[in-house]
Amino acid sequence: MPRKLLTQFRVKPDDNRADYFTVKIYWTREAMYAAYHALKNALDPLQDNFVAVTVPWKRLSIVVDGSQTMPPEQGVILFWHDRMTADVVSHEMTHAALDYLEELDGADWACLKDDDRLEERMCYVQGWLTGEFWEKWGQWRRRQARKERLG
Repeated sequence: MPRKLLTQFRVKPDDNRADYFTVKIYWTREAMYAAYHALKNALDPLQDNFVAVTVPWKRLSIVVDGSQTMPPEQGVILFWHDRMTADVVSHEMTHAALDYLEELDGADWACLKDDDRLEERMCYVQGWLTGEFWEKWGQWRRRQARKERLG
């Protein structure tokens, strides 16, 4: 039986705060889909045609000993191992950043968050630009290395 979860770790949007997103990377697309559906509990599920997904939590404050606190976990970001590219990672981190800022200070992202298509377009452009950057940088580095080898 193949392993489903490859690894998981936390990413923090701000080193000065305890807030974090849990990143989970799955060996297969099917395992990632199963994890997504378990998280969403079949409420508002996406069609199984995505290569990664950010699932933000709507956090509630907790009162302990008279003081109010917010749980630090902001949500979960799921990836499929075979599609771990710069553009996909950047795309999902942009979703996470928007969710974090909205949750943190109530930033008015209504122009993006109220229109899923607009948020998706922004995340795709951000992801595409990041992917292009790393592709072009890699091409330049390979050319430089070849020049150095050839003398």
